[in-house]
Amino acid sequence: MYHNQTSLFYDLQELVRNSSLLRKYYYLFKALDLSILPDRNHGVGRTGHSQHAMLRAFIVKHLEQIKSVPQLIHYIEAIPPLLELCGFTLGDMPDESQFYRFQTDTDNAILKNIHHQLNQRLVKQGLVSLDTLIIDSKPVMAATKENNFKNPARNTTNKTKKPIRNPAATLSYYSCQIINGKKENMVFFWGYRTHVIISKEGFALVEITLPNNITDQEVAFKLLRELKRRYKLKKGFLFLGDKAYDVRELYTFIVEQLKGNPYIPINPRNQKDDKAFGPHGCPICQGGLEMKSTGRWTEGNRDRVKFRCPLKTAKKKTAAQKQVCPASNPSFDTGKCYGCTKYLDVTDDARARVPRDSKKFKKTFKNREFVEQYFARLGDREVEQTTHYTLKTVRNQMTIAHLTASLIGVAAAILLKQPDKMRCHKTFAQLPTQRMTG
Repeated sequence: MYHNQTSLFYDLQELVRNSSLLRKYYYLFKALDLSILPDRNHGVGRTGHSQHAMLRAFIVKHLEQIKSVPQLIHYIEAIPPLLELCGFTLGDMPDESQFYRFQTDTDNAILKNIHHQLNQRLVKQGLVSLDTLIIDSKPVMAATKENNFKNPARNTTNKTKKPIRNPAATLSYYSCQIINGKKENMVFFWGYRTHVIISKEGFALVEITLPNNITDQEVAFKLLRELKRRYKLKKGFLFLGDKAYDVRELYTFIVEQLKGNPYIPINPRNQKDDKAFGPHGCPICQGGLEMKSTGRWTEGNRDRVKFRCPLKTAKKKTAAQKQVCPASNPSFDTGKCYGCTKYLDVTDDARARVPRDSKKFKKTFKNREFVEQYFARLGDREVEQTTHYTLKTVRNQMTIAHLTASLIGVAAAILLKQPDKMRCHKTFAQLPTQRMTG
C-alpha cells in the first residue's frame, strides 16, 4: 500500500520496519478497505481533502486517546511519516473545520459497513465465532457543563431541561450502590449509551449509540434484527445478557425467531412476592384465608390464573355480607366491593425454561466478563467521553471506536499471523526484538 512512498528527508519503508508506532499504523491501514467511502468530492465545488485520510486520522485519535481535534492535528503534524501513512500531504493538512465536517456529514451506515466487512473477514477465517453472543451497553457522557461534577448548579433532576448544545442527550445514571435492595447514592449524567453485541472472542458484531432514555430491551431487538440480517447465525447459539434484558418478549424472539438459547438472569423487579398456598393449592390472602380460583386466561404471551377473596366468591351472599375482611383490605367494602385479588403466572414459555440453576448456566454466564473487557479496551472503564454536540457526530465517533477494535483483529491475526494478539491494541505490531526483551 505504501511500499513505494518515500520522502526527501526519510525512508518510510525503513522507518516502518524499525518503529513500532509506524509499523502498527502501516498494518492497520493496510487492513482497512475504504472502497465504499468516497474519497473526494467529484461533483460541483472544490475537491476537498481526502476522506480516507481523515478516517485514518480518527483511528489514530482513538488509539492514542487524543482528546480533541486540535490535539490530533498537532500530533500527526509532529510525526511526518505518520502524516504520510494517513494519506495527507506535508504542508497541506486540513484545518479543524474539515475534521469536524467529516464526523458530522459522514453517513454512519458507511462506517458500519466498513466495520461489518472487517468482522466478516474474521468470521470467514474462523477467528470469530457466532455460537456465543453477549450484549451490554456503556455510558457516553455528553460535552456539557451539566456533567461537570464540580458544578454545584448542574442539573441532575429535570429531564425536560435539555443542555443547550446537546439537544439529543438525555439524563440517566451510570453508577449507584444497592443498599437493602434499593439503589442509593446514584450518580447522574447527561448523554448517550453505546450498545453492542460481541462475540466470545471480544469483537463487536453489531453496535449502535442512542440517547439514554432508550431502554436496553428496545435496543436489544434492534441489534438482534441487524445481527440476523448481517450474519448467518447458528441454530442453538447462546445469547448472554444481564438482568436488564429480562423481558418475556425478548426471550420469545430469540427462541422462536432466531432459534437461539437466551441465558439471562431473573430481574427481581419482574418477580412478584412469593405466595403462600393453602391445602387446595390456592394462594393465601393477607387475612390468612385460602382464595378461590376465578379462571385462567392468556394476556399476550402470558398465561395467568386469577384468585379472588373467598368471602366475596362464597355461594351464600348473605353469609359473606355479614363478615368483614380479617386484614381490613379496603377493596372489601369500598368501591365495587370486589375484594382482594392475586394472580399466579403459569406460563410455560422461553423465559420459564431457562436453566438458571444448572451448572452449565453458571459456567456459561461467566463469559459475560468478555463484554466488560471489551469496554475496558474501548476506552475509560466506567464511562466514555465525547467532545461533540450532536448525536450523529457522537454515533460516528463510537462506530469508529468499535471499527478500530475489529481492525486490530484483522491486522494482527490475518496480516501478521498472530491471532493471540488480536485484542492487544498496544503490542500487536511490536518488533520481534521488542517482544523478546519486553
